[in-house]
Amino acid sequence: MNFPASRVHLLAAAAVVMSFLCVSPLQAQTPQRPAGAGQKPAPAPRPAAPTAKPPAPSTAKPAAPAAVKPAEPAPPPKPVVQDLRMKTVYTAAAQKTESVTYRKGQRERFEFGEIVVIKQHDLKRTLQIMRAANSYMVVPDGAPPTVPVPAAAPGAAAPTPGVVTVLTAITDTGERKTLFGLQARRVRTVIDKQPAPGACDPAKLHIETDGWYVDLPVPAQTAQDVVPPPPAGCVDEVKATVTGDPKVLGFPISYATTILGEDGKPSVVAMEISELEITTLDAALFDVPPGMTEAGNLQALTRAVSDASEAKLAAALSPSAPAIEKTPGVALVGVPEIVNKTNQQIDTRMLRGRLVSELAELKLNAAPLAAAPNVAQQAGAHGYDYVLVAEVTDLKVSSGGGIGGVLRAASKVAGGGSSAEPTEAAITIRLVQPDGKARYTTTSKGKNGGGLDAKTGLGLARFAGTMYMNMMTGRMMMNALNQSMAGNLGGMGMLGNPSLMNMQTQGLGMRAGIQAGLGLDPTAGAASFLMQQSMASNALTSGLLGAQGPSFEEALGDALKNAAKSVSDNLRRK
Repeated sequence: MNFPASRVHLLAAAAVVMSFLCVSPLQAQTPQRPAGAGQKPAPAPRPAAPTAKPPAPSTAKPAAPAAVKPAEPAPPPKPVVQDLRMKTVYTAAAQKTESVTYRKGQRERFEFGEIVVIKQHDLKRTLQIMRAANSYMVVPDGAPPTVPVPAAAPGAAAPTPGVVTVLTAITDTGERKTLFGLQARRVRTVIDKQPAPGACDPAKLHIETDGWYVDLPVPAQTAQDVVPPPPAGCVDEVKATVTGDPKVLGFPISYATTILGEDGKPSVVAMEISELEITTLDAALFDVPPGMTEAGNLQALTRAVSDASEAKLAAALSPSAPAIEKTPGVALVGVPEIVNKTNQQIDTRMLRGRLVSELAELKLNAAPLAAAPNVAQQAGAHGYDYVLVAEVTDLKVSSGGGIGGVLRAASKVAGGGSSAEPTEAAITIRLVQPDGKARYTTTSKGKNGGGLDAKTGLGLARFAGTMYMNMMTGRMMMNALNQSMAGNLGGMGMLGNPSLMNMQTQGLGMRAGIQAGLGLDPTAGAASFLMQQSMASNALTSGLLGAQGPSFEEALGDALKNAAKSVSDNLRRK
């Protein structure tokens, strides 16, 4: 196709312009080919702009390279909260008692008023701290029990173990509710103990527990050595049968336990955890506080507790001390330390505690007092209605008589046997009014049957921890102790009694290493430990350990029981 010449010229000119605009400056300086015929020569390129003068070299030092900021380390992981603190309220009869429990790793701390028990599982030992006495004692795990086994009468055959059947029924009711952010389940447990004829332990027992249980977070669950060692002496074979699943028991948040003894009278003990938190605790809580004095043995610790208790009682009679709380319509009887008028060595403070215990068992409102001049007037000013003054006026060996009888009894006791000669005790009592006048005066006598026996051992259990109780929870604890059940430690119920607790663990099929602690009160191990220490303390102070002469334990106990009954009869006559 033929284009007009003018159009050809326009196309050529456009191509030149486009080529100029699209090439680099170097390409633009390249000589161009001559224009073809009939074309105008291309315009000469403009001269290049003069090159700028290069800058003078800098004399400044080159800037240092920017410092590389090291990467910040990752924050340490937050520690896993695995500690536990809880407050527990126990109710026995009308008495309420609080305890506080702490757990951290392999250590546990239990606070019962002025007593602290620290279980250091990692060191295989237990610390018993008496705060009011500023003293403590170290008890290695597995230490042999210090409670003596009553010696059999000379010539008596050793008892033959029998069979005790323990039937346990565990029922999950299916009821559920939320407690402390955890799901709780209601479980009922019935334990029935039936000894076969000839068993060493002939007592029948029926225990019913209605409780709420939870599963604690695993880090807060600490293994507990709550299963006590088997009792010394004659030990029956226990045949335990369990129906239901023990695992539904778990960790008890609350329970009510009804205990029926052979007399058929119910005794009710309740426990409720009022505070529970998973937290972080100071490790210092689980060791001996600074400034404490170590007692090398139980006898030294008992003495320190006794002295501190006596100082506390004396302070309660000072003019500035407030009047005590009283139960309306019930006479309050104060019992000062018993006076020993004989040449025999006896523990008069321990005897006072036993007399208070006997009065409390008879439903009298009784409390220990410090010995003081004009004690009746001082006690009256603080709300006491009467003061019971008691004096041990006679202790004798009634068989063989004279020095010879005493020496023969001493030699038998020192040789590991018991006194074959019966002993006698006489105690004179005066029930004194605040004005100093005696309302009632009498002499009570007691005797034994020829030495220590199982009855004496049961008496020790019932009177266990008199001084400990006073230090723990105050003057009225012994009332609740005896009105609820023998051996009830501060409202701990059956778990405070080593024998009953041992039976429960057998009944649930939970001997050592077999689900130990499942469903048991979290303070059970510490309560059992304290009860055994209390029993050993009373055994020491009453002369049952290391006795160097005839034991008047049973004769004095018999006289005190008779004295308490005569006082009770007199007061009820109004």
